[in-house]
Amino acid sequence: MLCLFLSALDNAIVATAMPRIIDDLKGMTYYSLPFTTYLLFSTVAIPVAGKLSDVFGRKRIVLWGIVSFLISSALCALSVDMLMLIVARGLQGACGGVIASSAFIITAELFPVKERAKYIGILASMHGLASLLGPVMGGVITEYVSWHWIFLVNIPIGMVAIWLLNKYLPVLKHASQTNKLDVRGILVFLASILPFLFCMVEGGRLLPWTSPLLISLLIVSVFLMICFIKLERISVSPMLPAGLLKNSIFRKSAFIGAMGYVALFGLILYVPYLLQVILKKDAAFSGVMMLPMTLSMVVGGMLGGALISRYQHYRRSGIVNLSIAIVGLLLLFVFGQGISMLQMTVGLLLTGIGIGMNFPLVNIAPQSVISVTQMGILVSSIEFFQVMGGVTATSLFGKLLGTSMSLILLLCIGALAAGLVVSCLLDDKKIKEGFARQHSEVHTIKE
Repeated sequence: MLCLFLSALDNAIVATAMPRIIDDLKGMTYYSLPFTTYLLFSTVAIPVAGKLSDVFGRKRIVLWGIVSFLISSALCALSVDMLMLIVARGLQGACGGVIASSAFIITAELFPVKERAKYIGILASMHGLASLLGPVMGGVITEYVSWHWIFLVNIPIGMVAIWLLNKYLPVLKHASQTNKLDVRGILVFLASILPFLFCMVEGGRLLPWTSPLLISLLIVSVFLMICFIKLERISVSPMLPAGLLKNSIFRKSAFIGAMGYVALFGLILYVPYLLQVILKKDAAFSGVMMLPMTLSMVVGGMLGGALISRYQHYRRSGIVNLSIAIVGLLLLFVFGQGISMLQMTVGLLLTGIGIGMNFPLVNIAPQSVISVTQMGILVSSIEFFQVMGGVTATSLFGKLLGTSMSLILLLCIGALAAGLVVSCLLDDKKIKEGFARQHSEVHTIKE
């Protein structure tokens, strides 16, 4: 929990400090790059970290990730110009992706199926808690101490996490030790995803969508992704097993998770813009109005995990969770720009709790389809597809702000509706049978 909170806190805490950082380092031209760099490298690191943990072990990779994260945090704090900050943020993002991925992987291995969803729900709620505390901490530290300390605050938290992991986390040893590092696959994957993510984040902002450079990057990205898929089919120990993408439970879970992130990121853009630009409220008021969704996501994550742990109703959970979120979005859409603050609060509460309850489902269900020796790549792949959904949504919805506000909500509703339809196709029997097979594997703990 502490590891994931550390990773999730970093982007939230930096947001409120960026104006002061830009002013001190004289880098207004590069305002978005510290965010973009962190996002790019954290996203691509997630599936890579999953494969690394399958090969080298969970404990070793998460400890390496935390130590590297603390070093990169110190480099961010010591930055004397924007170039140094951007490079350090890239390293920090990669390490943050390793930490976030490892937290879910370790949880999936430490706990039996009946308890796993409950703990994954608690982990998922850490994102909401970090989003809640991050902006407040960033503002207070920047105002009363120095922006350098928003990075240095990671060090004591990280040191505590390292001590706890060293003392209490066992070394998981599997019966199968055949995993090898797919270096060629990892390099081709990175080369294919980085250009795509750059285009999604900076398209229409740094570069126009009609730019020859941007179009060329997208073509290169698609070509390299095709090469990656072909390589993985013939690899002895692929980074992304071909059978995983062919498995219907994995595909459905990844799709449902991605659609949830589309709606979540859409609201994160929509609500502050509506309040500050259209309704002329100040930034502090906008932050307060986001609290209902943030808090309800925290509660929803824990509640959804507890319900799946107790009843193991996967299909029904997806239907109920997304239906609640859709009702919340419909309230926001129906009342539109004339919405009252009470109506907005109710809409955000419902949406937050529905999306929050869905996080444990999309993380637990696909774990039934693979051996525990490959759990790392499965868990990290689900997280990767969710983040990709969020990044793509941010790029699309950012172009609609101010011109087609109602369309943003309609697209969010459509995304959740698509996820709801796919949830109806989940097969509880197959998922439970998969967990039963997985439970029969030899799985020992080395003290």
